[in-house]
Amino acid sequence: MPDFHPKHDHLIVKPIGGSTPQDPERWKGEVVAVGPGRQLESGKPHPVDVKVGEKILFNRLSGSEIEVEGQEYVELPEDEVLALSAE
Repeated sequence: MPDFHPKHDHLIVKPIGGSTPQDPERWKGEVVAVGPGRQLESGKPHPVDVKVGEKILFNRLSGSEIEVEGQEYVELPEDEVLALSAE
């Protein structure tokens, strides 16, 4: 797996399983990398709440699609995560 280092509050997500049956606009993915967090006015980073390995739901139009070594990923900011997935 590539060594990702997203910036600020951004995530790299590996899409899994396509759209959810309940809503075809929502996609499921596994978080493979997390940035250090956005910088607060005090200069300190505000840590990202999502952790590597967690499964999330996100809007299929969110973020930017990227391809590395033949594998597709989505880069998106933390605030575009709709929910954590129980599956």
